[in-house]
Amino acid sequence: MHIYMLGWNWEHSDTLSIERPNGHFGSQIILVRSKGRLRCGKKEYSVKKNTLFLVESCLPHCIYADGEPYADDWIRFSIDQEDADFIASLNLPWNVPIPLKDESVSKLIAASVEIFNSDVAKKNETLNYIMRAILNHVSQCAVPEKKKRPNYYDEALDKIKREIYDDPSHDWNIPRIAEDLNISVSHFQRLYKNRFGVSCMNDVFISRMNHAKKLLLETEYSAKEIAILCGYQNYENFSRSFVKYACISPAQYRAKYKET
Repeated sequence: MHIYMLGWNWEHSDTLSIERPNGHFGSQIILVRSKGRLRCGKKEYSVKKNTLFLVESCLPHCIYADGEPYADDWIRFSIDQEDADFIASLNLPWNVPIPLKDESVSKLIAASVEIFNSDVAKKNETLNYIMRAILNHVSQCAVPEKKKRPNYYDEALDKIKREIYDDPSHDWNIPRIAEDLNISVSHFQRLYKNRFGVSCMNDVFISRMNHAKKLLLETEYSAKEIAILCGYQNYENFSRSFVKYACISPAQYRAKYKET
């Protein structure tokens, strides 16, 4: 996506009347920050503060104040071919009001204005990422989440997660867990990721690293002893994992953070 014009917190009088019978070339985001009336095509909407419109290229539209000073944020942008699949996947509604749940989009537009007017390197690439974030957030507000149906395995998965954090030293073995549930490894991994947003082994890793930090700061165990207490039979593997997690070695972590 390419942003070619944008504005944040543009303020107008309570007599504002903008009519664009031929629309604008390029897609638009119009985020109304006051009461206002917008006509998109043949339909007119009276909207409250923090309502967003995605307006299609060249669509006739009008913007009016509604009894008070009018303010908005806006972005005009083009959609590249490589973005088409991403946008299609969001199922965004166009040319209709989308009430937003918070001020996140306005803050992202404010950041976009600052970057747009700067001389930073790769600013177009940065703006593209921000546009994706904006549209993804808008899709969450516009498309209600379907009620999640309880999964047959949810209770078992919750139990496994609790046990992982209660017993980080255990030899957590994915094939064995899947076998206990009488499902395939791939099915278990998919169920766990869908349930918690992370993989099972990621939870194992985090539980062990949290336990290691606690032992380093609260006990006198050696780093090799702590490795075993955290489920590692090989100290080198433990040390590499800890550095990956904390960016310093176990010994450096203890020296830096342990109270004397």
